[in-house]
Amino acid sequence: MHRFDIFLLSTLALGAHATSHPSLPTVDLGYQVHRAISYNDTIKAYNFTNIPYAEPPVGNLRWRAPIPPKGVKKTIQDGSIGKICPQQSPNWTIAAIQFATAWATNQLPSFNFTEAEEIANSTPQTTDPRTTEDCLVLDVIVPKAVLEKKKSHGKKAPVLVWIYGGGYVSGTKESWGTPNRIIAASQEDGSDGIIWVAMNYRLGAFGFLAGPTMQKVGTANAALYDQRLALQWVQENIAKFGGDPDNVTVMGESAGAGSIMFHLLAQGGKHPVPFKRAIVQSIPLTVSVDPAQQESNFQKFLKILNVKSLEEARRLPSSALIAANAQQIGAEVYDEFAFGPAVDDVYIPGPPAKLLLEGAFAKGIPLLSSHTAFEGTLFTDPRTIGNETAFALKLRANYPLMGEKDLSYVLNTLYPAVYDGSHPYTTSLDRNILMANEMYFAAAHQALLQATIHRGTEVYAWEFAVPPAIHGSDLGYTFYDGAAGVDPHVASIMQHAIAGFAKCGEPDAGPLGFAFPRYGKQATTVNLNINSSVTISDPTWNNRTLWLAQTSWIG
Repeated sequence: MHRFDIFLLSTLALGAHATSHPSLPTVDLGYQVHRAISYNDTIKAYNFTNIPYAEPPVGNLRWRAPIPPKGVKKTIQDGSIGKICPQQSPNWTIAAIQFATAWATNQLPSFNFTEAEEIANSTPQTTDPRTTEDCLVLDVIVPKAVLEKKKSHGKKAPVLVWIYGGGYVSGTKESWGTPNRIIAASQEDGSDGIIWVAMNYRLGAFGFLAGPTMQKVGTANAALYDQRLALQWVQENIAKFGGDPDNVTVMGESAGAGSIMFHLLAQGGKHPVPFKRAIVQSIPLTVSVDPAQQESNFQKFLKILNVKSLEEARRLPSSALIAANAQQIGAEVYDEFAFGPAVDDVYIPGPPAKLLLEGAFAKGIPLLSSHTAFEGTLFTDPRTIGNETAFALKLRANYPLMGEKDLSYVLNTLYPAVYDGSHPYTTSLDRNILMANEMYFAAAHQALLQATIHRGTEVYAWEFAVPPAIHGSDLGYTFYDGAAGVDPHVASIMQHAIAGFAKCGEPDAGPLGFAFPRYGKQATTVNLNINSSVTISDPTWNNRTLWLAQTSWIG
């Protein structure tokens, strides 16, 4: 859901230990011939980068569903020009990272939020030179042996598709690191390994404008259509790289995980999804369910642009749109992002919790789901700690459709301000963190898992408890490739679990030391920590989250 990279200690280029040469292999995609840009000798894999999967979403194609590439390019393409979609992180995330760091290092007594907020609001965010609206491209990383077997019509390789997180307003297909060790883990049994695919998708106002007025002339949730088209591209093209379109697993963290949930819910689950399994890390239950709120954000965007309609906005230069997007997102209030998925009565036909409860989702998709132990720390507004009035106002702002009866139940029954040890918290800070954890993440985790389990589909899960175990801190482990500050054993467990699940639907539990259990009706999950990894009953499986998972106002 939100980009948090202070604990992602390094992001290594995929080209580490790589070579580039004109004799690298090419793949004919029909609309272009694409050459690999590099070969990684460590994992013995080619990187085909920045392959376009859609026409540039510019001009009249802005705020519409993407369309496949047109025409034929006769010259060989190698994707050497990097591209990322226009993006911006809210200013408050800078202060939030400082707050979470102080919490993780026991420095909260000396933390000055006012000072942190002033620094955040005065810190300029620079624009990456790769930024362009023509950003709908993807990478394919394929083991050499897989590509060569394609020529001899050998067995097709499993495919793992990555959808990045970043609050639906920031991120890129390679922003969190490399899949090198996930691919290597998939090869340890002597097989050729998996193919990795990662796509860019539109962000912020470019991908998530919504509202009644906008939807008369545009497409809400355009970014979800981007992802869906990329997944369709995999179905149509991955065999050309030696991949099996019938053995595709989709994987995402935070906003990426939320995106996967929305694909499962798309059009009420009436149509098959273009993947066989799903891996979701830190899945959020955040979606705009209020048309008035959607309309307000849309009109604010037009006002910043100084135009009256979406048609006028389509005619503006890219620089004006990028600046307006940055201004609106940057100024957003604490723990809000301005733009994100919205109930549009088309792709997302209703609140996710309600759809899952009713069974209106794509069924038969096995899940591997994970969460961090303290997701909520990053989204706990320090100004609400010990201030019941501010806390209640914050809840009303975050959930405009929540009635007074439910608000009272949340504040006085689920999370009462009682610190005598009779609840899972003994301070106002711990209470706020727990509430953010459960309302933003655990409710989604439970809503999706319970809906899946009740329909007889396999589910596996783990809780990432390595300190500080806050939102995003597990990504350094998911993409671990030798960086300092990451426990190699825990990283190996995660990477083998991911690789095994992508290959055959069961996490490879080799490094774990015991069989990865099914989640089941007892909510059995693996607690991952540095000193030990054990099976426990999932702490997110409790009366609070199960109640939240059945509400419509939460998402």
